[in-house]
Amino acid sequence: MNPREDRERGREGPPQRLAETNPPAYPGTSYDFILQMVFEMQGKLGELTQGIKTLTDDSREHGKELKHIGKVMYAAGVLIPIISVLGMWILGRLWEYVIAPALKLQGH
Repeated sequence: MNPREDRERGREGPPQRLAETNPPAYPGTSYDFILQMVFEMQGKLGELTQGIKTLTDDSREHGKELKHIGKVMYAAGVLIPIISVLGMWILGRLWEYVIAPALKLQGH
């Protein structure tokens, strides 16, 4: 087979001569893009870190507020029955010694 028949069939042989110049440099050989991406990722990670710290601090403050509310609710749960019992005792004494005798006097 001759070279023409080889090319027609899609086969090429070894190059006939060496390249005279080097192939062109592609932009992928530059590290500027990679450095830019690394710095942008570093900035985003810094923002995320700050956001996490803020959320953690807010969570701690929220926990303190919930503990305070729990203490207030416990105190209310203790004081309301005590005040209710004292109020009923006072009303009972008022009924027994003031209101009931006054109603009996009006009935005569």
